[in-house]
Amino acid sequence: MELFPLGDIKVTPAASAAIETQGTTASVFLDKHQRGEWPEENRADNEWAIRHGHQVWSDFKLDDGTEIHVITAFDRSHTLLLLADEYEDHWVSTREGYAVWSQFYDREKNGLIAVEQPHVDSLLADLPITRALDAGAGTGRHSLRLARRGIHVSAIDQSPEVLAVAQQTASIEGLPIDFRIGRIDEELPLPAHSFDLVICALVLSHDVDLRQAVTEFHRVLVPGGYLLISDWHPDCVTVMGWRTCFQVPGTTYVVPNAGHSRDDYMRAVADSGFEVLRVLDLTLGDVPTGHIPWEISPEEKARNWCLIILARKG
Repeated sequence: MELFPLGDIKVTPAASAAIETQGTTASVFLDKHQRGEWPEENRADNEWAIRHGHQVWSDFKLDDGTEIHVITAFDRSHTLLLLADEYEDHWVSTREGYAVWSQFYDREKNGLIAVEQPHVDSLLADLPITRALDAGAGTGRHSLRLARRGIHVSAIDQSPEVLAVAQQTASIEGLPIDFRIGRIDEELPLPAHSFDLVICALVLSHDVDLRQAVTEFHRVLVPGGYLLISDWHPDCVTVMGWRTCFQVPGTTYVVPNAGHSRDDYMRAVADSGFEVLRVLDLTLGDVPTGHIPWEISPEEKARNWCLIILARKG
């Protein structure tokens, strides 16, 4: 029985040649992958992936010991069969990484967004916001939500590719968002005292000058304006050594992380002249079931996963 569709199938020439020398065909391994005849080490992860919509990965060995991977994308749009030696860890800049990620960022299950979004919505719900800056806007997740509330929104990001996704959605919905390309840790192309909210979501953990960015956020806010920062919790990066990465069949893209500590965030906010109103340390246990591509163990549930800071300009 076929457990999931394979989508478009690609077999690399090297993998095809290696399989043929063993007197078999790629379809044998594709069929095993699709029917759930996986090596035991893949079984638990693949069962989880099928139930919750993540990438399905099988490791097979040919009779001569050659290892091959069969990988089906999270959206089941395509499957790749390749030699294990052909699999790449591709270290890229933030801009390069998000240029690729933008193609499916909004369709992929993201455990960080799943736990962050409802808390951000709750914190912003009752704030008196009329003009907002989405700093590091990405595909426009927060820009669009704010604009739908009738708030005047400016959105800035260094990646034209992710902003193009946000612009397309804004155009379809008729939302008049001011989109700008630029880095958030350089002087923002915006006058002082322009906004009563700056939101910077899931950005500062990348290769960003944290203090310079927060200083600029303070400059463009009106007195009494609000700053909301959300990010991958520093404990993941500085304590656990985890990296921001995403996968396409055949490649893991690794995006740089700056290694800021929790104290770095708190000092940058306080030293720039903000009064801290709320700090949330959200854990893996707060992530809805199925949004992480593995089953979270009881021991992992207490691990810090997302940091949210709400502050006000004094």
